[in-house]
Amino acid sequence: QDWIIAFFHHPPYTRGSHNSDNPADSGGRLRDMRENALPILEAAGVDLVLTGHSHSYERSYLIDGHYGTSDTFQPSMLKDGGDGRLGGDGPYRKVALSGGSHDGAVHAVAGSSGQISGGPLNHPVMFISLNTLGSMVLDVDRNQLDARFIGTKGEVLDEFTLVKDAGASPTVEKILFL
Repeated sequence: QDWIIAFFHHPPYTRGSHNSDNPADSGGRLRDMRENALPILEAAGVDLVLTGHSHSYERSYLIDGHYGTSDTFQPSMLKDGGDGRLGGDGPYRKVALSGGSHDGAVHAVAGSSGQISGGPLNHPVMFISLNTLGSMVLDVDRNQLDARFIGTKGEVLDEFTLVKDAGASPTVEKILFL
């Protein structure tokens, strides 16, 4: 498949209403996903990891190879430290259209659709962390994935784009919310 999107409940990285650095949080399931599932997913070329559980919105940079606590995160684990936005630093780019082992993944904790519960919201892998209600929308068109976090009034609170096949050009689309 051209795109690999994994989704599961317990986030490997969060500092919202849960703390992925705490081995006792949620019976160790957050740590287990980070240490056991992520190496398998990254080796298989995962592009996007969607989770919930922590009642906030948190979105990472394009990262790879971080399986420890937040204090072990190194700059070398950043595949792209930009904002991933078409109108900002530019989209996150991945070389392979399919199967790009360890090309990096974006992680999004979208656990704030029903409630928000605060937290420090300061995990170092995260580009943005918000304690606000909203939902995530994904649009995929061939080699481009556009993701948006939409607030309760229809406003775009965060967005990023992943483009596969580094030689391809991303498209710019405007969305009107009525």
